[in-house]
Amino acid sequence: MSTSATIFAPPAADEYNEYYETYIGKFRADDFLTAFEAQNKELRGLLGALPAGEDSKLHAPYTWTLKQLMGHLIDCERIFSTRMLRIAVGDEAPMPGMNQDIYVANLDYENVSMADLLDEFCNQRASNVLFAKRMTAESISRRGTADGNELSAKAALYILAGHVVYHIEKIKERLTVV
Repeated sequence: MSTSATIFAPPAADEYNEYYETYIGKFRADDFLTAFEAQNKELRGLLGALPAGEDSKLHAPYTWTLKQLMGHLIDCERIFSTRMLRIAVGDEAPMPGMNQDIYVANLDYENVSMADLLDEFCNQRASNVLFAKRMTAESISRRGTADGNELSAKAALYILAGHVVYHIEKIKERLTVV
């Protein structure tokens, strides 16, 4: 196994709270960085050319519009990449949890175009890909505390990747009903 493959092998179960298995378990790739980066293209393909107004509709049983969902992905990309960075550098200060509903309720996603939301997410993801490329075996294996639970930098990276897989599945389900 190459050094890169070893560094980016999936995290062990003791590197994260079991809640995050929902996301971490969804992301498996022979080449982590390529697949991680490719999520930008997949999101653009799914959401970049929706019929007018489709991105602002609510579709039961979902409680967020597609724009709000994209905003949620942006918010989580920011928060988990910050966690990953702080843990990777050895910052031992505990980090708070995140109430996703507060973000969706208090940030305006509806008056922003889906193209701009996709650009914002894709720029953040591109930054995270570049950061991941610089990570060493030591930095990616460091652990910290987030939301009262132990978390490794690698697990935070996998949460980012798996969280997008999870929501891409939901988007596909949603768009087949439309």
